[in-house]
Order: sequence, then structure tokens, then C-alpha cells
Amino acid sequence: MVGNTLNSGADVASPDSITDIQGWQDSRFVPLSQARGVLAAHQIGVVSGADVAVLALEMPKGLRGQNREQVATRQLRDQLGVDVQTVEMRPMHLPRQADQWTHVMIADRSAVAQWRSAAGSKCLAVLPDYLTLPTAKGVWTVARGEEEGRLAVRLGPLDGFGAGDALATVMLRRALAEVDVLPQEILLLGPPTAAIEEIAAEFNIDVVTDIQAANAKLLEHGELAHDLRRNPQLARARLRKRVLPWRWPLLAGMIAAAIWAAAQTIVINRITDETAQLGKQTTALVQENFVHSGPVLDARVQVARALSQARSEVAGQSGRADPLELFARTAVVIASENATTALASYSPVDGLTLGATVADFAAAERLAAQMQAAGMLVTVRDTRASDTDKGVRTTLDVQLDEEEHHEQSPD
Repeated sequence: MVGNTLNSGADVASPDSITDIQGWQDSRFVPLSQARGVLAAHQIGVVSGADVAVLALEMPKGLRGQNREQVATRQLRDQLGVDVQTVEMRPMHLPRQADQWTHVMIADRSAVAQWRSAAGSKCLAVLPDYLTLPTAKGVWTVARGEEEGRLAVRLGPLDGFGAGDALATVMLRRALAEVDVLPQEILLLGPPTAAIEEIAAEFNIDVVTDIQAANAKLLEHGELAHDLRRNPQLARARLRKRVLPWRWPLLAGMIAAAIWAAAQTIVINRITDETAQLGKQTTALVQENFVHSGPVLDARVQVARALSQARSEVAGQSGRADPLELFARTAVVIASENATTALASYSPVDGLTLGATVADFAAAERLAAQMQAAGMLVTVRDTRASDTDKGVRTTLDVQLDEEEHHEQSPD
């Protein structure tokens, strides 16, 4: 795409030397074959689309970055016979889809070097002629190419080609026959082309000549990112050089983290071993002193049970009074205080647990005092107002005073 209205300047192409070969004007686009000197900062160099091929590849899902490019390079070498040493490959993708590309542009390295030198470093980009055509989803665009007698064809935002008139019509008919979804319109720019109109009629596709009617957009599909002057591999090499100084601190940090993790693992293993050893020692002590037969399933419960049984045996051997005698003594006191017995239980260890209902809290205190005066050891466990009956409920632990009991008992 070439414009015939250009800014003047010593380092840009002369307006008289550039022909409007596409039939529509845009002063930004300058064919490098007709440029005189390097291009200005607002200009875009245009090269023949026949020298920059677009190929579609079958890329596995999930591959990103350099790995994806390596797979694409292998496909070009093995399946298409492309010498990757003499060509440059550039992935084509829409904005913000840098890891989802399936099409690549291929150009000869020596030709790219010549374009880079001819365009200079100030211009916006160097693009093949088909990427300078306006397009939209569902719209294919056909226009005169960068060279006389050639067509530039854009097959949507991410595909296109350039070729002579006869070959271009053949390639267009083949692309329409192989595509999964036909375009809705073919945007024909410049003078009418009978062959293109025949192909459109053959596939029942409308031909339009108005860019706005086709809703086609110019340079709004990330075209400038496909600047042929840029070498993606050299850019990655420069990035690696910038990142390289940061690798050693990162590597040192990773080594320190690995050492710390190993030390923590050693400490955890040591604690685990010590815990297992203590468990074995505890089990041995329990079996030796408390559980003389059978396995140790729950050391805490089994030791508590053994200690309770031992206390019971000691209590039974200490010459405690008969529980009936203890209850008889408490009954006398309960009757004297007009109390009502609500609960009575006995255990060799705790003695008699007595629950009684009295008139008030003062009566509860007198009851405990009378039992102590009667030669019994009394522990007040709980005293509170009764929830169901009138009066106060008191709970007492009662035992005989051992000294008094032995004095009263015959030898």
C-alpha cells in the first residue's frame, strides 16, 4: 500500500518518485523499492508480499515462548524443507495473544537485512504489502501490490500473500476452497479486477469497494508488532544478557533455601525418631509397673485405671468402717436436722457421697457441722437452691475420722 502524498525532506522518498499503484492514498506507506533515503519517523516501509510468505502450522496446546518457536522451526525444517539458517521466522498473533499464534511469516535473511538498511531505524515499521491493507473479521481484501502487475491479498487479520495477477487468482481460489468458513465479503481496492469478481461470484461472496461499508480497519490488528526489521531471536538474546546478572543471586537464594529445607528435614526426622524412642520406653515402663499382661493400647487410660485400683486396694486394707455404719451415722444427723435424703452413693476411695435437701443455706451449714461433730470428715461439694423443690440442695462427701474410728474399734 503506497500513498502519493508524502512529507518532503532530504531523507525521505520524493513524492514524484512514488506511484499510487493501489488506487487509494495513504501518505504513511512508502515502497522501499522506490524510496530515496531512509524513511521518516511517521512512515512505514512496504515490501512485496511475494517475498514474505505466511504459513499456518499445527501447534500443540500449552506451548509458550521459545519452546513454541522451537516446535515451529522443527516443522518448517522437517515438513516444508525450509532452511532455517537462511530464513527468519516471525510469529503472527493478535494483540495480547502472544502465546496462541499458529501462523508465521518467513523471509530471506539477506532480503531482511537489505530492507532494514533501506528503511533505517526511525520509521514505524517495515511490512509486507498485504499487512498494509485494511481488514476485519469475515472480510478479505484485494489490492494492487507493492510492485506493478502484482496483487496483495489479505485473508483476514493473520494471513495473506502477494503474487502476480495470474498466480494470485489461483492462490485466492485455492484459499477459498480450503477455508472452513468463507468470508462474508471481499473488499476490492483500486481498479476493478474481473478475475477477482468471477471468483467471488463462484463462491457466492459479495464484492465491496467501500472500506467503511465493509467496516474494515487499517493497522488495528497489531500489524506494527510484525515489523520485519525486528529479529525476535536477537531480542531474546539481549533480554538474556540483561537477566543474566540476576541469575547468580537467584541461584544463591535457591541453594540457601535448599540447605535450609534439608536442615529442617533432618531436625524433623530427629524429633520423629526421639518421639518413637520415648514411646517405646513409655510402653515398656507401663507394662513393667502397671499393665502386667496384655498389650498397651492407651497408656494414659490404663495407668489411671491401675492407679485407681491400687488406691482402692490400699483403702480396703486401711480398716475403713463398713459403709452401712457410715450411712447409719449420717442418717441420725440427717433426721435430727429434718433434712431429706435425695442421693447416696459410696466408693472405697471417695467414701459416701450424700445429697440432701434442707430448708435454707443456714440449715445446710448446720448439717455439715453436725456431721463433723459426730466424728465424720465432711467436704461440701456443692450447695445451691433447688430447681424443682423448695429449700436448698447440698452435696457432701462424708468419711469417718480414721483416728476416732480406730479408738472406737476393738483391737
